[in-house]
Amino acid sequence: MPLLTVELPPGSVLADALNALGLTEDEIDRDFGLIAVDPEAGRFALRVGADAAARLGDSSARVFADPPIESISTDEPPD
Repeated sequence: MPLLTVELPPGSVLADALNALGLTEDEIDRDFGLIAVDPEAGRFALRVGADAAARLGDSSARVFADPPIESISTDEPPD
């Protein structure tokens, strides 16, 4: 799921983001939720589905890739 950063009023909650961005709960990662990146400035992050990201990419939302981060396991010890 792509990661968005958005500008919302300070103190916003997930329901505020859904309303402001015109999203449904099915279009977001509810487990990730709305993360305050810079709460005093009203900057937040949330993960959305690809269709929602494409739709919001033309707005004030900034879309970022959010690849999974995993450890690398090898059978050989490092050099």
